[in-house]
Amino acid sequence: MDACSLKLRSRQLTSGKVQVKFTVKGLPQECYGYVLAEPKSSLREVVERIGRHVKAIQQSDRYYQRNLFSFGNRKSFSGKVMIFKQS
Repeated sequence: MDACSLKLRSRQLTSGKVQVKFTVKGLPQECYGYVLAEPKSSLREVVERIGRHVKAIQQSDRYYQRNLFSFGNRKSFSGKVMIFKQS
């Protein structure tokens, strides 16, 4: 994620958690997404979590399809990150 630019926008939800919308530019396929974070999460933690997912996207064509093939084996904690390709 070194050559990418990351733009963040956040809002407090009624549950007390923070929804962070992010856009990543500088990749072959630009993307955007959402992260659900705890109120006491640091900016560094949120950026690192986004970075791990962006890195996984670059290394695997099946990143966007991982839930299609794992109905019975899905783990309950997925990092609470949703990423979409920019059209």
